[in-house]
Amino acid sequence: MSLKTNDNNELSSRIVNLDFLRGFFILLALQQHFTYYINMWYVDYFRDTMALTSTYSVHFPMIGKQISSDTLNYWFAMVFTPWVSQVYLTMAAFNLAKKDQLSFGESLGSRFKVFGLIFLYFVFENFIVAPNFGQAISFYPIMLWMVVLGALSLVYKFLGIRGVLVLTLLSCLRFIIPVELISDFFESMVRSTIHPGYEYDARLEYFILSGCLGFIMGYVHYHLPMYKHKKDFLFAGMGLLLVLIYILIGDKFVMYRDDFFRTEHDLARTFSGTAYVLGIQAIVISAFLWLERRKIIFNIPLLNWMGIYSLMIFALHRILFVKVIAPTSVMFGSLFGRVLTASTLEVYIYIFITLALCYFVRVSPLSDIILQKRR
Repeated sequence: MSLKTNDNNELSSRIVNLDFLRGFFILLALQQHFTYYINMWYVDYFRDTMALTSTYSVHFPMIGKQISSDTLNYWFAMVFTPWVSQVYLTMAAFNLAKKDQLSFGESLGSRFKVFGLIFLYFVFENFIVAPNFGQAISFYPIMLWMVVLGALSLVYKFLGIRGVLVLTLLSCLRFIIPVELISDFFESMVRSTIHPGYEYDARLEYFILSGCLGFIMGYVHYHLPMYKHKKDFLFAGMGLLLVLIYILIGDKFVMYRDDFFRTEHDLARTFSGTAYVLGIQAIVISAFLWLERRKIIFNIPLLNWMGIYSLMIFALHRILFVKVIAPTSVMFGSLFGRVLTASTLEVYIYIFITLALCYFVRVSPLSDIILQKRR
């Protein structure tokens, strides 16, 4: 790992340590997603049934079976799964708070266009990678991130930071009123009337507080210079108290080696679990902001590049894996007598292939064609 000092002002256009964190968490997201697809490949995603008794005969005994991960992959998931899908939203909301209320309002229209286009892209992507119609119309985290960012944008434009604080307090009411029951009812209605494979996976009540936390941290960072030397300790201290709540009264988090998404949002369902998710995010983000303020910059080229181009990687990784990488691996496996495994080594081979393909898209003329740019 390379550490270097930096003399840039902490209010510069990019916070390098947050690029590093964003890249690190995108890497973990790829690890989690690819492991899950391998978990379920022979249950939901294998499509070459016509060749099972010939070309793909080595895969025939695996049909209908879930593939378990190895121990290292499992422990990565145990540590990071409860909050890896939340922290990316938190950091996006942190950046959202960069402008003052007046300047923010002037760019609200363009922001909503971006949020809307990203939302629609991932709706379309679902139809490409989902194994059935129910999952194709399901609601997943990055769609909800756009909804949360849009809600924060509206509140900030019209009500300022006080409005965001009020939204934060109102969001805590989910632990008093039966929001979870309403969401469960909605999910069951869609399953019974449209498709049993539907999942209301990313629920507003699970994520809204992470968005509020990120926005408040960003607002303090960018607009309250009087807290420059205190804010990181204040947020980290608050985070420690929240984590302590979970340690004292929270239920143990359980992961399943053969289904990495099965319990992904279990902690976010409870008060103590939500306290842990918010607390650990506050600690980690504050620690890296403090390190940057102390001129300790985490600059690992691959991870920082992933952080800068995280949206592109996120937009391409599922399509690349489900439609290109995994089917190709299955084909080569049939030639060499091996099936897919969810080992850490195999998953990271797929990750680096994905990153190489994303890098090719980024630096090639294909990028200009997609983005309609001229060199």
